[in-house]
Amino acid sequence: METAYQKVKVHNELEWCQVKDMATKEKIEKVLLKHRVSYFVKWEKPKFFSGDTFGACVFCVNQLQKESADEAIEELADEVKEKIRFINRKVDKTFY
Repeated sequence: METAYQKVKVHNELEWCQVKDMATKEKIEKVLLKHRVSYFVKWEKPKFFSGDTFGACVFCVNQLQKESADEAIEELADEVKEKIRFINRKVDKTFY
């Protein structure tokens, strides 16, 4: 028997920001968890000839929590904020 919720599709995530080093990623994760902002991380593979081993990490947040995420990121130091590239675009893929 199907439940009524199986046909409901909610797709309201934003690609919020992108980072390229692990230390910055961990700092963002800590501050988002501290402020109870839900997120998920997408990994982008490095280009073949780039020489980059880490690739890029894209943080995705719910549209309704974007303001909370922006407020949370203000706690980080300026040198950490300089390493963050804000994207703020709708996720174009569905994961279900």
